[in-house]
Amino acid sequence: MIKNTDSSLTFSKRKFSAFKKADELSTLCGSELAVVMFSPSGKAFSYGHPIVNSILDQFMGLDPLKTLDPISHEFLEAQNNFRVREIEARIVEVEDMFKLEQKREQILSLDMTNHAKKRWWEQSIEEMSLSELHLRKDKMEELKMFFEERKKMKMLVE
Repeated sequence: MIKNTDSSLTFSKRKFSAFKKADELSTLCGSELAVVMFSPSGKAFSYGHPIVNSILDQFMGLDPLKTLDPISHEFLEAQNNFRVREIEARIVEVEDMFKLEQKREQILSLDMTNHAKKRWWEQSIEEMSLSELHLRKDKMEELKMFFEERKKMKMLVE
């Protein structure tokens, strides 16, 4: 059996994520919703978009526009406009990230194609620029040092 303190702790941890999911559902689907939860101790917690009371009034068959005062109605409109701008900003951000990833994919694809054509040690010297020649020389010296070190280690072991 779960202790009351354990269930209270679990409730307090999970409550926020449940409300966050409800907010995401409301935002992504453009729906109105209300969530009411009672903690193990009986305390009520609620989340609603746009407002819990207006959702409950709709559920009960009342006209929410008649039950809301003009200030609340203006608040709802401002909140909806803010959410639309927020979603539009997210879309632009995701589109920019997608374009960046497409560019990275093109660069990697080109690099892989160039690498597949010839390995650096197989490329003709006549086709290389001066900087590529210097790079090849450095790589060859690194390779030479690596093999010399391996040779010394092998001789010490023997």
